[in-house]
Order: sequence, then C-alpha cells, then structure tokens
Amino acid sequence: MSHFGLVCPPGSSHVTGFTAIARELCQRGHTATAFNTLDIEDLVRREGIRFWPLGIKTHPKGHFKEFSDKLSQVNGLSALRFGLKYALNEIEMLLQEAPAAMRAAGVTALLIDQVQLAGSTLAEHLGVPFVTICNAVPSDPDPIAPPHVTNWLPSSSYMSQIRNRIAYRLFDWVATPMRKKINGTRKQWNLKPLHSLYETYSPVLELSQQTIDFDFPRRYRPSQLSYVGLIHRVGSSNVAFPFERLDGRPLIYGSLGTVRSDTQGVFRMLSEACAALNLQLVITLGGTGDLAHYTDFPGAPIVVAFAPQISILHRSAVTVCHAGNNTVLESLSCGVPVIAVPLNSDQYGVAARLAYSGAGERISLERLSTASFRELLGRILSDPSYQERARALSTSIERAGGVVRAADLIEQKLGKANA
Repeated sequence: MSHFGLVCPPGSSHVTGFTAIARELCQRGHTATAFNTLDIEDLVRREGIRFWPLGIKTHPKGHFKEFSDKLSQVNGLSALRFGLKYALNEIEMLLQEAPAAMRAAGVTALLIDQVQLAGSTLAEHLGVPFVTICNAVPSDPDPIAPPHVTNWLPSSSYMSQIRNRIAYRLFDWVATPMRKKINGTRKQWNLKPLHSLYETYSPVLELSQQTIDFDFPRRYRPSQLSYVGLIHRVGSSNVAFPFERLDGRPLIYGSLGTVRSDTQGVFRMLSEACAALNLQLVITLGGTGDLAHYTDFPGAPIVVAFAPQISILHRSAVTVCHAGNNTVLESLSCGVPVIAVPLNSDQYGVAARLAYSGAGERISLERLSTASFRELLGRILSDPSYQERARALSTSIERAGGVVRAADLIEQKLGKANA
C-alpha cells in the first residue's frame, strides 16, 4: 500500500480538506502523514492523521496566526508584499526540511495543495508521484475562463480572451520571486528549471472541489483535471449552538471566514437589513472578534464564535458570506442560495462563479450598505429561481462523488502503482 505525504498551507480549511481525503485513503489500508508547522498539529491529530513537524525553529507555534492577524490589517499592494514574504520563507523551509523528513517517514506519494508551489519540486527530488488538490478554484490557464483571482465572467469574445491571457501571464509574473527561490534549489538538485507556476501542477491528476456545473466553461480543460465536488469536513458538527433560540422566521446565516477581524461593520449592516425584513440572523465570527461588541445589534441576532455550519445551513434561507469556497459549496450542497462579499484572493473567482451559476448574488465590499443588503435579500427570497439553481447544484455536488471519488481517482492514478 502507499504512504501519502500531505503538503498544504496551514489554514484550517486546507488542512481539513486534506485530512478528509487522507482518512478515506487510510480506511482503504494506506498510510498518510501531514508534514507541516506546529500551528496545525492539534488539528491534524484531532482529524486522526499522523503529523510530522517542520519549521520548529523558523515557524514556531503561533507563527501562522501572527501572519494571519497581520494580513487582515493590510490591503492591496501591502498585502501582496506581506503574503509574498511569508510564502518565500515557507518555500525555503519546505525545501530544506521536507525531503529528509519524508524519506525518514517512508513516503511513496504526495498530495499537494495547488497553492503550495514547492510541492512538485519535492516530489521530483524524492522520485515519487503526486496529485494536485485544488481546495478552491482550479487555476489552469484558459482563454475563456478568467484567472481565479479576478471577478470577471467567462466570455469567448476576442477581447476577453486577450484580456484573460494577459491576466494569466501577469499572475504568473507575480509569482516570479517564488519561482526563482524554487529554481535555486532545483539547480542544486539537478532538476530542470520551472518557467511558469503552472508547471507545478500534477501532470497525472488534479482534483477540484468544484463541480463541472459550478465552474466556468473551458476551451482547454486539462485531461488530468477531475471535479469531485465538496470534500465534507466533520469538525464543526460537534460545536454547541443555542438551537432553542431559533424562532421560525426565515433564517439568514452570516459568516465572513476565520481570517479577517475587521468585519463588525459588515455584520451591523446585515443585522439592520434583516431586522427591517423581519428575518432572523445567525452570525458566526470564526474565532475572530469579540462577542461583546455585538450585543447591541438590531434584531438581536444570534452571535457565536463558531457554529455547526451544516446543521445551521439545513435550516437557512440564505447564506451571506465572504465567498470562501467551502462555505459556498456547503451552502449549495444544502440547496441554500448565497450572497457573496468577496474579501480577497480566489474569493473573487468563487463569487463570480456563484453569480454565473444563478444560485446567488455578489457585491463588493465598497458597495455594501444596509440598503444593498436589504435589496439583495429581498430579491433572493422573492425569486424562486435562486433556490432552484441552488438545489440543482446540490444534486451536482452529490453526484460528483466527494471524498470517495477523490480516493478512487488517487488509487487509480497513484496508489496501485505503489502497492
């Protein structure tokens, strides 16, 4: 059987996606070990997966939280520079420490997050096959489908295709410092240099959490790209929640992720809109913010640090979120339309796909107001087409196969070859 090494960013949604796949593989007789920093050791072990610490000196416990807190306080070019600095340090640490650790553990194949650009170099150096896993939107270049960090819709017009090609090259250019860092090590290891970040994706198998119905049409879909739909997480199901406070009014679920801490103003506008429409609101802070700051909100919303998301979604009429891929897909899997307020990165691409699908609406942070929330909520609640599209996508997500199909494909491409 195979021993899979897991290589992903230390963000909780990335980690739990990988551990869900790893658990399924372990149930089939394989072994899996996560190689990562101490920040996620407890989470990985709670998920029932082996853990091997990296970066004990360079990335001590609390390092990623400190990075996330600082990143939430900057925007634009400053955020890009800050994120790039962190990524370069992470790449250096992985390339220095992971090979010896993976050899010692006996790894025979790697599962690598799409955004972990050093992963393919580790696989080549170790001489093991690897799978690319897209926790968010797959970013393989295509002239019709815009880059995943833009809010553009797909188009086959000549000008749109030119725009998309330029944007993909620009996105690749932004990654130049990371590619140079990796190529320095590749030269030492007698590997051919990378000329593009897109070369870091697996030529054998890419797994996407999207479904083909919740992605843009593509002119050149890579043969190795497979849509498996939502990778269900189990961690939040045991979170306590005051269900007795739900009063039967249409329920709105508000979540803006676990990174940004400056979302109190957004939630206040949402509370005002829900109060005006006589809707009940549940707000989850994702572990950020202070519950005491929400006690005077209009309509007395239920505000919690964490929520049993799937249980709440099954009772919800609309989700209002940051267009995080997991929250959007979990909402759609429950047949719940979504209002997306993208805050950064690939959230813009997820929000664009949501609008294109007809299962929700999107609005920029700059255009937000109590009135805009009220208008969007009223529109979605009064127009049955939004729920119809959400339900259709729920069926699509279920049929995509999820973690079982992901494991099937991994075994077909990698596992049996190493048995």
